[in-house]
Amino acid sequence: MILFVTTDSVWPSLNFIPHALDIEDSWAVVAGYGYSNIPDKDYAALGCLINLSSFPNSSCTILVSEKIYLVPSNVVYYNDLYEMSVSTRGRTILVGMHRLESVIVLENSEKSLNVTRMHTLSYPDSSSFGRAVDWVDDNTIAVLIYTSFQTQWSQSQIFFYDKNSVSSSSCLYTFPNNQQILGSRLSTPYFSRFVITARGNMAILTDRADVLIIPIASIGYVSTWIDTIALVYVFYYVPKPCIGGTYKNGSSLGPCQICPPRTRNPGTLSTGVNMCMPCSNSSSTSFCPLASLADIDLSTIHSYSQAFAYPETADTTNIEDLLLVNMFQISSEPRCLIVSPLFWTLIVGAICFLIAIVMIVLKRCRHRQFGQYRNTMKNLFKRTDIIGKGELWVGGLATIAVLVLVAFSYWFSTAFLRRYPIEQTYEPATFACDQSLVNAQFFTALELLSLPKPDDEQQIFTLLDEQTFILTMEFINTGFTCDYITAQENFIGTNYVPISTQCTHSVLNAITSVTTIVPSHYSRIQINITGPYWIGAIRLCIRGNGLTNRSNILRQLDFCQLYSTFNQAIGRTTIIPIVFIKNINVTKPLSTADPTLYSGLWIPTFGSVELSDEAYYAEFGNYLRYTTSLTVIQILLDERPFYIKNIQEPIVRAAELVFHGLLFTSLCIELFAFTFVLVKLFLSPLVRWIKCICKKYSSMDNKSIDSNEKIKTSFRTNHFERNSLTGQTDSNQTSSLGSDSTLFKRLQREDNDMYSLPEIEAKYQERANKF
Repeated sequence: MILFVTTDSVWPSLNFIPHALDIEDSWAVVAGYGYSNIPDKDYAALGCLINLSSFPNSSCTILVSEKIYLVPSNVVYYNDLYEMSVSTRGRTILVGMHRLESVIVLENSEKSLNVTRMHTLSYPDSSSFGRAVDWVDDNTIAVLIYTSFQTQWSQSQIFFYDKNSVSSSSCLYTFPNNQQILGSRLSTPYFSRFVITARGNMAILTDRADVLIIPIASIGYVSTWIDTIALVYVFYYVPKPCIGGTYKNGSSLGPCQICPPRTRNPGTLSTGVNMCMPCSNSSSTSFCPLASLADIDLSTIHSYSQAFAYPETADTTNIEDLLLVNMFQISSEPRCLIVSPLFWTLIVGAICFLIAIVMIVLKRCRHRQFGQYRNTMKNLFKRTDIIGKGELWVGGLATIAVLVLVAFSYWFSTAFLRRYPIEQTYEPATFACDQSLVNAQFFTALELLSLPKPDDEQQIFTLLDEQTFILTMEFINTGFTCDYITAQENFIGTNYVPISTQCTHSVLNAITSVTTIVPSHYSRIQINITGPYWIGAIRLCIRGNGLTNRSNILRQLDFCQLYSTFNQAIGRTTIIPIVFIKNINVTKPLSTADPTLYSGLWIPTFGSVELSDEAYYAEFGNYLRYTTSLTVIQILLDERPFYIKNIQEPIVRAAELVFHGLLFTSLCIELFAFTFVLVKLFLSPLVRWIKCICKKYSSMDNKSIDSNEKIKTSFRTNHFERNSLTGQTDSNQTSSLGSDSTLFKRLQREDNDMYSLPEIEAKYQERANKF
């Protein structure tokens, strides 16, 4: 049955003007404009619920309270600004009002509609949010922004949200995006309307009456544009596996998501990828950031530079000090001990000392043949004596030690002289304990380029200015191929000229290399990369050929700088400034007859570079990383107005070194001669005095022993005579003293004590002590 009704019969007295409609099995929702205040006839946006079982009865609800007055002519007659959209899912209704940049959510309570939420969003460079709305599934809604400048493929854009989280930064994805583009056939159209079926497929009608059919893509796939040359008005998208560096773990209308850090998808699989493969966690050099295609070893793509810190002059730059320090130095290190001149001099001196002992022993020997040997050696040593002028055979032995020390000094001087300049010094100084010894002293200064320069020095600056730079950009862990890349040189404003490039791409390593010749040292080079991929890291290399022109050497330029951020991808727009400084090395000649050498090298300095857009995505929405397919790398080259001047000159030249060598030889001879003088003046008299004292004491000991023997002999004789006399006296006195035996014994003890041997020895010792 078909009923013919009018708006007045359904909405009496409201003067209701319908603008949008959606219908379910038993009810429908109509959105439009009608009187919010019938007596005053003020128009407002209304949402009306129609119960199809009791049609034409309806109930209307004011969708939004507006403070501005709605002009009746804009409501009654068609006005694009007052367009509305309605979509129902279950008992939930979406109403889009792009005039207010709003989407209103209502609930059907059987008898009326209740406003539950209102989402009002405003995007930069976009307008007409809510021009059309629809449900993707029970939890996802789609909203059309009619005018959007966030995409390069169309003038309109469809945003997809979780129904419970609708904000400017919570968008899940958009259409179109860098994986779901619109071909050039459509010429950036506007989207007039779109509709999503119950199964999730989407159709879009453009302002040029073209129709886009986008089927929902299953896990691991994304619906992509297929170029066609056929004159058609309906364009079908076809599901294809996720591109390298992305995955998809659910069915949706949107693009594949980028692989998280430490995971990868090479993009070479013929089937869809629902989960990225893990990268190696065992290697500290493994490089696997966001959107990786390969697990790359960073040690193979490291930075390197020709710049190095110019050496500083050593603390000792006087050749006399160098000779003294290195000749009379002994270290506990085995290597230093082996090359120590003093160590070998002491060894030779010890051997000479042993020879001197042998000479003394031979002198004590009374064998005639030994005496001849000693005389021969003595004459030989006297002839080699340069210390005692041929008078002392000991001086000849000392001369041998002097010759060893002097020979080491000549060896050191010759080897030290050859360690200049440092550019030709490749090996360590094995002739000295300090292996870093060089016959060079250094001076560094900054000078303005604008200052006038001598003619012989100006040539190296000319060579540097004429050197051609070759720029190489290596895009690491990326799916961009050579077809996606172009290069240009930018000028003031928007002017530019294309420049030719040479490009190579490695699928296995996911590295694309682009090489171009830099037009000038002040160029602004821009690399344009178009496509749905990302870049994990950039290695920028600048190279230039070297040249030699007489005494001027233009050094070959070769440096690379790696740009990467931990676990993040390179941003869509990256500006890399590089400032060059001229580095001039002036090498004074070792011989005054030779010319001064000049060598020049460009030294780059790198400023800070903002590489990642993660902070931007975190602030304004992760969906933004998929809204553009253009990646721009700008390299800004410049030069400092000053240059570095390094001067290198020898510490000592050949003639000066010969003179100092002779002085050192004379010094060594004088030192040993002075030692002999000290021996003659102090040591020899001391030895003679000690010898005399020892001899004197030895003579006194002999005399004491002889005197003691004489006293003992005299005592024995006297004692015998006294005993004889005592015997005679005793016989005479026995008769007179016979009765007095006690007196006799006392007298006999006194005589024994007087002539006892211990008493005599004690008196002798007392006299010896006094002496």
